[in-house]
Amino acid sequence: MPGANPEPHRASRSRQTNRPPPARHQQQLSSRVPLRQLLLVTSIAGGIQFGWALQLSLLTPYVQELGIPHKWASIIWLCGPLSGLFVQPLVGVMSDRCTSRFGRRRPFIVAGSVLIAISVLIIGHSADIGWWLGDRGDVRPRAIGAFVFGFWILDVANNMTQGPCRALLADLTWNYYNSF
Repeated sequence: MPGANPEPHRASRSRQTNRPPPARHQQQLSSRVPLRQLLLVTSIAGGIQFGWALQLSLLTPYVQELGIPHKWASIIWLCGPLSGLFVQPLVGVMSDRCTSRFGRRRPFIVAGSVLIAISVLIIGHSADIGWWLGDRGDVRPRAIGAFVFGFWILDVANNMTQGPCRALLADLTWNYYNSF
């Protein structure tokens, strides 16, 4: 068709990516975000990365202490990538559509933070949970189950918090960096 855009999907895609966030989420008074606010949001991101580092360094020895065979430890480590494959895109879409009075990202960051705290408690007390559920002796299947459950929740919660935190930084700095 003469005069028609030969690649309408590209034109519509570029318009969608260059769209600013809804007005209710933009900075109202100035285009510059206060340093204190940026530091608070980046401290969340730093905390998430610190959590990943702790998970990688401390949980493998704890897995071995619980008696999980070495061949199964690598399967447990698949929790993170598998949960990230599904959780981050899902939470991203949900947070983009969120109309909470607390903002689009903050409810997901708070929910993820609460889940992180719960999962760390489950992981740290998995041997005790297993004992309360009836584990006795060297074989502790209930403790292993509690550990794997807590580990999976930790991975889901980290992924649930990480995406909205990065998006919140982008939302906060949109006006400032878009002005260049």
